[in-house]
Amino acid sequence: MGRRKVVKLFRLLSPIPLACLFLITPLSCKKDPTTPNADILNRPVIWLNTTAVSFTAYAAGGDPAAQSFQVKNSGKNTLQYSVSDDADWLAVEPASGSSSGQLVEHTILINKAGLTARDDGYVATIMIVSDEAYNNPQRVTVNLKLSSQPPPEIWASPLDMAFAAKVGQNPRPQTLRIKNVGEGTLTYEIAWDVPWLTVAPTGGTSAGGEKTHTVSVNSQSLALGNYDGIISISAPDASNSPQLVMVRLRVGTAPPPSTDNRISISCNPSSGGTGTTVSIPVSIRGNLQAIESFGLELTFDANLFDYVNTKKGSLTGSWAFVDGNSSGSGVVTVGGLAGSGNTIPVGSTGTIAIVTLRVTGAGYSDGHVSQITIRSYSDDISGMQPKPASTSFTFRK
Repeated sequence: MGRRKVVKLFRLLSPIPLACLFLITPLSCKKDPTTPNADILNRPVIWLNTTAVSFTAYAAGGDPAAQSFQVKNSGKNTLQYSVSDDADWLAVEPASGSSSGQLVEHTILINKAGLTARDDGYVATIMIVSDEAYNNPQRVTVNLKLSSQPPPEIWASPLDMAFAAKVGQNPRPQTLRIKNVGEGTLTYEIAWDVPWLTVAPTGGTSAGGEKTHTVSVNSQSLALGNYDGIISISAPDASNSPQLVMVRLRVGTAPPPSTDNRISISCNPSSGGTGTTVSIPVSIRGNLQAIESFGLELTFDANLFDYVNTKKGSLTGSWAFVDGNSSGSGVVTVGGLAGSGNTIPVGSTGTIAIVTLRVTGAGYSDGHVSQITIRSYSDDISGMQPKPASTSFTFRK
């Protein structure tokens, strides 16, 4: 073959890697998959429930409430990772984690000391690093906007929704309530991450009034099993955007029970000033299975409250223990074990734990409304419907 013909042929084939022409490494000739196939790779894969978090705070007020993101291994083996950030005003706790498939929560804390209000805001990056992971590293973008006026704040209830349906049928829709408990006007959008879930309408505005949204599940084509989804409520100017609603769906062979099967919280008193002791009972009603152990988390604004203690409820007085543990970041992990005590029978009504907080109120104005929420139900209370999963406390000076 003459020189000109060789050059012409090479030009025609130049978009194809040279290794592919000579079949040296045929696997490298394939296009990289958009989604890693962990079964083939046999490596950990970093999964994040969000890749962007926004904070908005009043420049003359306190630090914005802590937010969180979740990490898990959606691949093979065990994911060992570290977490770091590139901003002095940002901290993440804990700074590392390990997952064999379970969710690991990390709390984002903001310290705005020395920062001033400005139009373009502040941006930082959280890095999740694991040398063994297929998709190392992963990033979470953190936006912080300091306003000269108090910002809106998203309130949503419930933050945990449970649906149950028979195979080939759809469960009844449920209602998601949203309102602004901050200042100004809240303008928000709603999104979700699974095709079997829809929310209508997909956004709204609130100057303080409550808006209702219908959450619907299309499970007719889903096979027997358990499914999870996330609803995200976002508002760029809100101090706590986004707010995430966890949605759990159980598709079974029998119709869902009609029993009013719920877990809920309230707070007493519902308002007060600095030094006020707030009692938060965790109640159940109509449990569908006997309960001899449970676990859950209670979240609160660490700038408004200090954790005091957790005591037994009316249904757990004979149990071996009911206790709580707080890391100081606005999350209390509560657990109970009956041991030789009385198992809670099916269909019971009463309290399983009572969590106590004390109001500090540092940096908040009179009338500030804060949410207290329960989530992450485990053991024998797993699957109970949160009605309601949140309660509100109003700070008074």
